[in-house]
Amino acid sequence: MRQVTEPIDAVLTSGVLARLVDLAVASRNPGAAPLEDELQRFSRLMQDSHTIAWVMPFDAVASLVEGLADEYGTERFSTRPAAFRDRLARAAGDEPADAFLRSLAELVRDPWFGDCPDYDELPLSQWEALARFDVVNEFASQLPTGEYDRDPEAEARELVAMDHPDCHGRIADLAGQLQRILYMFRSPAELDEAFAPVMPSVTSARLRLLLDAVHAHFAEQH
Repeated sequence: MRQVTEPIDAVLTSGVLARLVDLAVASRNPGAAPLEDELQRFSRLMQDSHTIAWVMPFDAVASLVEGLADEYGTERFSTRPAAFRDRLARAAGDEPADAFLRSLAELVRDPWFGDCPDYDELPLSQWEALARFDVVNEFASQLPTGEYDRDPEAEARELVAMDHPDCHGRIADLAGQLQRILYMFRSPAELDEAFAPVMPSVTSARLRLLLDAVHAHFAEQH
């Protein structure tokens, strides 16, 4: 018999609550970034998109966390996905899970949460880079490195043209992400230094190759 899943379960397994709990779990690993740093990265990610900020403001996130705290220990909570309940227990550690959730909600509501530090103060993490710039990473990792004497400009143009004529999808996203990254840093050296530990394929030189290829494609084909 097919198991019935309540709508909120999707929030617990792949939505905002799942992401917050996963960050809390990861922060408990030896040598991991503190939870406070990861929460500010999460806040930075949310505020970087007007769409996300409009659909899911911080007060709404905090309310979801508090609602889960209220539900903890009830019969309904016992029916929530076991994988999420296990992750929540790991995230809470020695603290009662409901108390942990209320503390988390307070952090999300605190003005500190929305005051995002710059990248020189709080560097990109790998999860943040992948969440924000997944399309750039995909294309940059496919560009040649010069070992086969291939023309980098031609390779970049061929790579971009592969999605034609459906360029309103990934290529439009690629163009936006490329410009976002290039405007984020004051110099190519700063960009390369920021991405080297989290996305080695993403370099200033490769991004400019891709952006030139995108502009050329739109000028010629659209």
